[in-house]
Amino acid sequence: MDFDQIKAFVNVAALRSFSEAGEKMFISQPSVSVRVKTLEEELGVILIDRSKAREPFLTEAGRIFHDYAQSMLKLNSECREKLSGQQEQSTGLIYVGSSTVPGIYLVPLLLSSFRKAHPVIDFNINILATAAVLDGVLNYSFDLGFVGLLKHDIRLKYIALKQDELVFCTRSRLLRQDDYRGGIPPDQLFEHHLILREKGSATRQLLEKKLAENGYAIEQFEGITYFNSLEGIKQAVKAGLGAAVVSKLSVAEMVDRGELDQFSIKGIDLKRSLYLVYHSGRVLTGAAEAFIDFAIEYGDATL
Repeated sequence: MDFDQIKAFVNVAALRSFSEAGEKMFISQPSVSVRVKTLEEELGVILIDRSKAREPFLTEAGRIFHDYAQSMLKLNSECREKLSGQQEQSTGLIYVGSSTVPGIYLVPLLLSSFRKAHPVIDFNINILATAAVLDGVLNYSFDLGFVGLLKHDIRLKYIALKQDELVFCTRSRLLRQDDYRGGIPPDQLFEHHLILREKGSATRQLLEKKLAENGYAIEQFEGITYFNSLEGIKQAVKAGLGAAVVSKLSVAEMVDRGELDQFSIKGIDLKRSLYLVYHSGRVLTGAAEAFIDFAIEYGDATL
């Protein structure tokens, strides 16, 4: 095997496309296919399942070989840098998956600060439900992820970056602030119509978990309307459709403008961390490692 074959394989795995891998490597799609096929023949295994031509994906053997392939490419790059007598600035494209709250209220600020120091590193950002983000990290679709909920899996490594809290939100002046300085009693929550995120949302999972721990369930609310958009939920609450339990970070500006009111829920701790997550068994690129180091410093400064 040679490094051109390994590069072709890694690019197809990352982009899930033979044609896009060819564009990135400045070669034709057939050339990419030949290189991957030759690599498979030398290894004696099928690395990429081509049954879905428009979106090839890794076989079990491909997933095993993927980390070794990245390691070989990284060692090759480090060797060349050492031999040339210089350490070049990290470059590359980082694929990131993020759940809604960190994707909107943390990631943009983090990337803006990071790019001032690393202008040649680019990002591809996908905002999805937490479950989809973690699946993407596990199946190598994303180099890094940002989530607001932990999923216990030995393959996942988490770094806490910022504190957040879920708060009960209503339209402005629906409730008297002075009456609930110590928080809204849980029993009074259920007098309201609830605006709720879809399944897979970290916010919804945390709310359901904490209610259950205290002997309650979302089914006790007067009624429920589901939205798959955080912005949709906030606008629905503002319009008076109902109340919602959402990230404090996500409603800060609307609360400051007097468009929404927020309350804690008495006796229920809804604090959480926002995390950076990556695959513990994955060999990270220099660009991804530089970003993780920066994110840790950024998190320490803002926690």
